[in-house]
Amino acid sequence: MSKEDFDSYSDEEEVEFISRSQIKRETQELQEMGEQLVEMSKNQLANIPLNQELSEAIVLARRLKSREAKRRQIQFIGKLLRNTDMEPIHQALEKIRTQGQRHQLYRQQSIDWAERICQEGPSIVEEFLAEFYHGDRQQLRQLQRAAAKEAAANAKLEDDKKASKTQFTKLQQCLLEAMELQ
Repeated sequence: MSKEDFDSYSDEEEVEFISRSQIKRETQELQEMGEQLVEMSKNQLANIPLNQELSEAIVLARRLKSREAKRRQIQFIGKLLRNTDMEPIHQALEKIRTQGQRHQLYRQQSIDWAERICQEGPSIVEEFLAEFYHGDRQQLRQLQRAAAKEAAANAKLEDDKKASKTQFTKLQQCLLEAMELQ
């Protein structure tokens, strides 16, 4: 090859150089993503656009008990991910992450609201309904009264007996459902 041929080649096509380390990092990221996919529940996995071969590989990885076999299968999943369009998968994973974060936030808020309702009474039920209008007023008031009775009964118990929080839990669950409908 003459110098002129080499110069014309470099002008027409610019070859992107990727180091071996960069390739290894990308491969490791794909394997970690494959591991995340294996650890997801069936419902979460159903919301991710995966091809048939990748879905079968994930199901197989879940069934494997041997640590080494599972590691090899996750490497294989990483290899399959290299040959797929990653954008829809990334979007679906991000959506699942944000839903999980939102659910945790609502869960903590529902516990805070339940505590306030139990301590301060029916006026807080109205305040909650003003903010989260999907709540059932009658059910919330009934649960508030039941939780208040339960708290009074728990106050009479001796320290060595376990206090019951079933009504508080029901109230908290009802609040959580109303928040998620918002």
